[in-house]
Amino acid sequence: MKLKKSYTILILPNPKDKPYRFIFTKRALNYMIASAVFLIALFLYMGGSYIVMAGKVWELESLRKITKTQKLQIQTFASNIDELKKQMSRLNEFDTKLRVITNLNTPSKDNTQILGLGGPKEVDLNNVASLDEKMREEALKKMQGDLTKLQSEALKQEASFQEITDFMKERNSMWASTPSIWPVKGWLTSGFGNRMSPFTGNWAMHNGIDVAARMDTPVIAPAAGIVIKEGFDTGLGKMLKIDHGYGLNTTYGHLSKTKVTAGQKIKRGQIIAFVGNTGYSTGPHLHYEVHVNNIPVNPSKYILD
Repeated sequence: MKLKKSYTILILPNPKDKPYRFIFTKRALNYMIASAVFLIALFLYMGGSYIVMAGKVWELESLRKITKTQKLQIQTFASNIDELKKQMSRLNEFDTKLRVITNLNTPSKDNTQILGLGGPKEVDLNNVASLDEKMREEALKKMQGDLTKLQSEALKQEASFQEITDFMKERNSMWASTPSIWPVKGWLTSGFGNRMSPFTGNWAMHNGIDVAARMDTPVIAPAAGIVIKEGFDTGLGKMLKIDHGYGLNTTYGHLSKTKVTAGQKIKRGQIIAFVGNTGYSTGPHLHYEVHVNNIPVNPSKYILD
């Protein structure tokens, strides 16, 4: 009979104690080694799987935090866009009112409704945080479209306000250059139009108005302009002529003396001369004329006060 090959393991707890003897057959030892290898492999596999799963859980948690932050950022972004829409709408209303006040034509606009949203499906931009990924993508596309429209609308609005600004500057310059106040304090003694000449006794055209006042009463400029003539005229005596631009100029006659010279810029309300009795005059007064494109017009129509 052939003996089975076996292995003996002795364990000596103490040199004086009886040893523990374990006898294993080769087959049993092979089973034990195989089981140990399997258990070690299983442990390593489970440990590796645990580490991988732990990493995925940590990554998932990080992604959740990032997603939550992005949702809040998108929500804030959507709210800001909505507020910008409202501001642009208010600016458009203000633009329209300014154009009504200034009598400027309203420019034609491609969009009659500010940033109207269209498409097969509306996306609620005020509740982006609750949308799924696909809906968020649609919301982001719509917000991008709104931003493009806002930029275009802002450029149009800037151009419109610039037009109004230029118009107001032009109007302000025109207003400052339009005679609109009495050039002297006194009494109107002769109006504009045909009258009987006090010197010839015949009817003649009177191109201005006469305002009686005491000698050396200050004469003021009724509008801004440039002095284009200062000197003496046979009929008007000592006189001044001012160019106000826009085809308007004024003439002042029978002065005692002047305070400005030719080429000098003047402002409305500035003292330019003093009432006198020079030239063909029956007493101290100011002869005042207004010409539009070199045609005399009634100065009373250019006096508001």
